[in-house]
Amino acid sequence: MLLKTDLSLVATDQNSESDIREYLTDCDKCLLALPSFEIAGEKFQNYSVSTAGDAYSFASFAIRDDHGKPSIALAVGGSDVYLSAGKEGSLVAQEAVYQPDDPMCCPSGWSVRMFRYQDGQFVQADSFESSVDPTENQEVTP
Repeated sequence: MLLKTDLSLVATDQNSESDIREYLTDCDKCLLALPSFEIAGEKFQNYSVSTAGDAYSFASFAIRDDHGKPSIALAVGGSDVYLSAGKEGSLVAQEAVYQPDDPMCCPSGWSVRMFRYQDGQFVQADSFESSVDPTENQEVTP
């Protein structure tokens, strides 16, 4: 089903529509099912598409059960991006924010976009960025 979708919605400078199609076609381990959830009586399943070697997620989808047929309710693309169910009928897209000199292990921060479910579709609501505090979680030695 994802192969028949307009993947330009989730394409980025780093991962083109053809790159995403290649991952979906050639890599069974690159499509990861995330926890399912229900909003307003509708069932949804989140999926993430990631690279084979390091599980770096570059696209995420919320799939709706549309009378027994799957349909895409929301698609997001980005750097290490994941969708998760939020509170009160929302979805949260969390994406790593990398500065040019950041190693892949350690983003400088996170971008969060909230999507509210209204009238049968997800509509972007709030968004914010948060930086990673480099002193957080470091052990202090006497």
